[in-house]
Amino acid sequence: MIFLSLKTYKEATGDSVIKLLSPVKSILQESGVQIFPVAQPSDIYRIKKELGIEVWAQHMDPIDPGKNMGWLSPYALKDAGAAGVVINHSEHKLDKETAKKTLDKAKEYGFKTLLIGHNVEDVIEFDSWEPDYISYERPDMIGGGVSMLTVEKDNVLKLVSDLKRPLIIGAGVSTGEDVRQAISLGAKGAILASAFVLSSNPEAKLRELVAGLKS
Repeated sequence: MIFLSLKTYKEATGDSVIKLLSPVKSILQESGVQIFPVAQPSDIYRIKKELGIEVWAQHMDPIDPGKNMGWLSPYALKDAGAAGVVINHSEHKLDKETAKKTLDKAKEYGFKTLLIGHNVEDVIEFDSWEPDYISYERPDMIGGGVSMLTVEKDNVLKLVSDLKRPLIIGAGVSTGEDVRQAISLGAKGAILASAFVLSSNPEAKLRELVAGLKS
């Protein structure tokens, strides 16, 4: 599976995000690979309505509807059409207590969950909380163009051996070969952002990534 982290890039906002994601449905139907765009809250409803594909939220707060000015409501995200939520990305880090509360609240609302850990110890601890998917990302290697697997192979092998939840690899993943290597080590997929969003040919890049999962 591939998680497309769209962040707040202008290339993944408003009209542009519809154009960016327009090939997703046909590619997932052709390949059978699960592809999950992780969108800004302002675009979730539109993506779901116009493209008819599964879409995830980038964050939520552990709240219920009510007096929560400025917070991101799981009720609203669910109503907009989000099927899942990413929790604890390095660009929106949470303390462990809040991460656990957020995960529990996401489960309460029926979201699929991807919980991100930034070191091996946290990933192992987070796995015991039973998210649907667990991701390992070294923050210092995100967006650098060099796959984390170049220096974290042994840790990834340890995690694959120890974890009960499916492992998703991020940080520097940018090519089909990076994805192929992650799968060969036992991971179940990848999460990436700029390699897709900022590509000169996003459809070709997505097909390359999907091919890495199937090779």
